[in-house]
Amino acid sequence: MAPLAPGSLEAVKIDLSHQEMDRLVTELENIWQMFTVNDDGPSGIEWLPVAGIANALREDLGYEDMDEFEDALGGTFADFLDKLPRVVKREQEGRWYFQITPEPPQSEWKPVRMTLTIQNRQDLWRVCLKSPHARVEIPELEFEISVDGKKHIDSIYNHIAQAIFNLGNYVSSTRNSMPPDTAAKIMETVEQLNILLDVEKPWTWIVHDPSGISEFKPADGVLVDEL
Repeated sequence: MAPLAPGSLEAVKIDLSHQEMDRLVTELENIWQMFTVNDDGPSGIEWLPVAGIANALREDLGYEDMDEFEDALGGTFADFLDKLPRVVKREQEGRWYFQITPEPPQSEWKPVRMTLTIQNRQDLWRVCLKSPHARVEIPELEFEISVDGKKHIDSIYNHIAQAIFNLGNYVSSTRNSMPPDTAAKIMETVEQLNILLDVEKPWTWIVHDPSGISEFKPADGVLVDEL
């Protein structure tokens, strides 16, 4: 068993257990990808203007003005960037620019299995960064949150709440074509997931990540096995 290596998530100085923070970080990375990567690979753009991206992000997320946006951030967008891992800023001719440093190439991946036993409701508010390459297993329910190619940073509680919402929405949107027994089984899983959130007894949250990028905060009590 390998010790838990210190990761970038521990350096984050904002409350990523808040769903709005996850939405902000996710949309920021989407905007970064849109400008810096095209169908043929890197676009050649290495730095983006802080002020311009602040306005684009504010509009994309539906904030009425910059004051409302900065209230959600808890400060200026430039200060928000300083609190994030893998973000670098520089000043050029009186204007600030930033970049998001890339994840390690696949040749440097270190596959891991990360196991946390949920002992109480407080454990549900640990932040789990699920990398784009990771899947999550809850063996007590034989349930899995699959790989979806996107990074998700949220509390374990909110990860499960999102899974509950997705399953319920899937049943609602396909009920007319779905066999009744299939719908019943899915809704039974939804009920079991809701029971897990009460933490009536300990259960297990296991992250399987071939890249080794996934992290927990706080990380104490997380067992990490290199594969």
